[in-house]
Amino acid sequence: MWTNVVLFILLQLAISCYAGWRGGKPERFVAIAMFAAALATLIAYAPLSKRFIGVETGVLAVDVSLFVGLTVIALNANRYWPMAVASLQLASLIVHFGKLLDLTMGGWAYAFLLKLWAYPMLLTLLVATMRHRHRLAIHGVDQPWTIFNAR
Repeated sequence: MWTNVVLFILLQLAISCYAGWRGGKPERFVAIAMFAAALATLIAYAPLSKRFIGVETGVLAVDVSLFVGLTVIALNANRYWPMAVASLQLASLIVHFGKLLDLTMGGWAYAFLLKLWAYPMLLTLLVATMRHRHRLAIHGVDQPWTIFNAR
């Protein structure tokens, strides 16, 4: 179990560092938000004896915060991919609400479905950063925001 957590954190760290180093402002902001949420999630879990029995309220709070942050970025970025990442985060929120509606949902299923969406989110951030680099190489500039046309 801890091996999976360590591998995910290392993957999160590697992609976040790459996006922070080579990405534009939207890529950097998403990388920071996702990395902070991953660390906060580790802290927010219920004790092992109670984990995934009921709704993980601490994790739910982190997931709502991440969704709000990603949505704000998506609404202001001059990119389409942040909306996809926010949508994947919304899928994670739907899992929480599913558990709220049916407390008999198995703990393993609840845990698996919560964690499932993080991997496509990381892959999207990785590809988005690579595409940003490609646009810079071709055009020399890649406007980050739609509002104020700020760099």
